[in-house]
Amino acid sequence: MKSMHKLSLIAVLVTLAACSSTNVDLNSQIEMPARFEQTAQATGTSEIAQWWRNWNYPQLTALIEQGLQQNLEVAMARSRLAEAQANAAYTDADLGPSVSASGSASGSRARVDNPLTGGSSTSSGSYQYAAVTASWELDFFGKKRSDRDAAEAQALSAQDQVYAAQMLVAGQIAESYFNIAALQQRQAVLQQYADVLGKLKTYVQGRFNAGQANANDVLQTESRLSSIQANLATFDSQIDSNRRAIAILTGKPAQGFRLSPAVKNPLINLPAAPAGVLPGEVLARRPDLHSYRNQVQAAAAKLASAKADLYPRFDIQFMGGTGRIDVNSDISELKGWAGLVSGGISLPIFTNGRIQANIDVADARLKTALLQYDKALIQALADVDNSYQAQFALNRQIRLLQTAAAQTQKSAVNAEKLFQYGEKTLDNTLSERINALNAQEQLIQARLTHAKNLVSLYKALGGGWVK
Repeated sequence: MKSMHKLSLIAVLVTLAACSSTNVDLNSQIEMPARFEQTAQATGTSEIAQWWRNWNYPQLTALIEQGLQQNLEVAMARSRLAEAQANAAYTDADLGPSVSASGSASGSRARVDNPLTGGSSTSSGSYQYAAVTASWELDFFGKKRSDRDAAEAQALSAQDQVYAAQMLVAGQIAESYFNIAALQQRQAVLQQYADVLGKLKTYVQGRFNAGQANANDVLQTESRLSSIQANLATFDSQIDSNRRAIAILTGKPAQGFRLSPAVKNPLINLPAAPAGVLPGEVLARRPDLHSYRNQVQAAAAKLASAKADLYPRFDIQFMGGTGRIDVNSDISELKGWAGLVSGGISLPIFTNGRIQANIDVADARLKTALLQYDKALIQALADVDNSYQAQFALNRQIRLLQTAAAQTQKSAVNAEKLFQYGEKTLDNTLSERINALNAQEQLIQARLTHAKNLVSLYKALGGGWVK
């Protein structure tokens, strides 16, 4: 009867342990807006997961997709994910019992010679033993379940960090690619600028030699030419620096890495800003927000685990064994078995405040995790409106700069015609050409900012990662 009573008690404890849960539902204190404020002008596609394909630029697509697969930061994030998943599997396995088996066997044989009788005798024997032991700590107050929940939340956070790393790499490759395109275009424009200034310098020097210009006119022209040549001196290194950055981002050595010449300008005819995006969609799509959310859940589970240390722990121990001894003699074989089942309990009585201090630490970490999530959330919402507003402002700026560039180009062409008919001097003609080149450079820089801001918008919306 006593054995039945013990088994019934164990069954009750097992049932209660199985029903225990440490799931904590935590909601942000930030009130989500119904819509964004700066999206009214958006007309583009809302498909942003692989936003680089919207450029229809095969080389850019190939580079980004190589980066998503081969980038070392992404690989490191995947390795950390594997570690987190293994830890989650361990904590889940720790919920179950542990069973082990042991055994041993031995044999002996002896011979004894009797000098008195001249005879001898032999004897032999054998020994076998086998045992099974099992132990199980009943998770009555949910400590192990909380540890499991924390590990699973951390694994989910690590998965989100893989996606966040992909998103970052895609954006960095695109930005470096656009930098190269803009630098090459500006280099060509500034080289034309230097050629025009060289002609202007020759013209002014001739006028000075003829007494029709002063020395200050010559110095001003030389100064402008030197300034342009100084700018040109660094362009090749800037282009190569961005090329090496792309090599690193795609997981390749920079030495020997080359890009095919551009077949079209990636800075013009940009995709339109995505339309119809709602705050809730951004919340669901952005991996960094998911990661912070899972860190909150992990911190909550760790707090529950710390609180469970206040309560007793229960465990069950079982041991069963059998053995056999056989001696080759008149003694009969000896054999038997034995079993033992025990239950234990440990209760913290005096810890000098250690458990409560650990609870306070876990509680503070949970509050910090909640604040980090709220901060990331409001920043993410602001990033979206900032990027949309900047994109539409840049749209207007580029239209105006295109008009200005066309006007200055037309003025330069007219000045050259007037010079051919003797109605304008060479310095006036060259100055008109310089104005046109200045307008072209401003347009290139604005287009670069426009393209990079569109990438920032896609990232703000949570685009740029694949499962």
